[in-house]
Amino acid sequence: MVKLKKLLNRFNKKCLKALILLISVALLAYGIYPSHAQVTHLKVEASTTLLKAGFINNITLTIFNDFENVYELYASLSFPSSIQTPNAPTVLGASYWKFEKIARNSKVEIPVAIFVPDNAAGNAYTANLALTYKRLGYISTYTEIHSLGFYAKGWIDIILYDLTVDPNPAYPGHTISFTANILNKGNVPAMFTNVSILKNDLLLFNSESSSYLGQLDPSSPAPFTLEAVVNRTVKEGNYTAIIIVSYEDNEHELHMVYYKTQFEIIKLTGETQAKPKSVISYVADYLFSKWFLIVLVAGLILSIGYAVFKFKRKPSEGT
Repeated sequence: MVKLKKLLNRFNKKCLKALILLISVALLAYGIYPSHAQVTHLKVEASTTLLKAGFINNITLTIFNDFENVYELYASLSFPSSIQTPNAPTVLGASYWKFEKIARNSKVEIPVAIFVPDNAAGNAYTANLALTYKRLGYISTYTEIHSLGFYAKGWIDIILYDLTVDPNPAYPGHTISFTANILNKGNVPAMFTNVSILKNDLLLFNSESSSYLGQLDPSSPAPFTLEAVVNRTVKEGNYTAIIIVSYEDNEHELHMVYYKTQFEIIKLTGETQAKPKSVISYVADYLFSKWFLIVLVAGLILSIGYAVFKFKRKPSEGT
């Protein structure tokens, strides 16, 4: 009896396993197996993974079908938002598309407009493209979820304004200065910002020919002044100086921007050149600038004394 029970138990276990296997095969054959399995038959690619923060980005999603003919394909794109990924991009316009058929070894392209806010710069985001379709000979639909990674890239736009040259015209052998305001119109800081004059034979550089500004935040203008000495051998005429702005973005990539400014050089003439002063001129300038009141009072006293002296002298001469 004990042996008979063991045989029945073994037989029941084998039957149960066989039954489970037959049910699984039947479900697969009729296409009613759970459609959310992780197996994906279609491939999806994005034309770019970089999105420019602060702009509407037009990209293209391509669905490749190297599986078999699929029918009634529905595609839906979304950017899930969470505490870890705030300020997520937004799909503008249509975010849901339908295709009646995608033949085997063919593809379809979906144009998508995505807006990325300024404060999303520097963050990575994941978009989910859900694909639901039918297969010939199967009852249920299949669903595939494709995750697409995107990076929101910030941007920097450096401009100079109110650029002035002093003096203009300038003179050979004399100092010339370039003053301006610099502004970052982008949405991420420009790091290690430096401004300088491009080296040439026209201007002789000194310690004031370059200026380190450091971090230049968006919408925060900063003034600067650069100086150089005009070469004595330069002839008269109109010339161009080039100001270089160098900085690094938030991905540590070096950028350089060039700005041109015009100015004139003329020779010093007898009218423009200062004449040498004599010792008497220096003394007179000093007295009149520092001791003007004292000289004036002394002059008045002397004049009054002399008048009194002349007045007293006349009666004595008459006697």
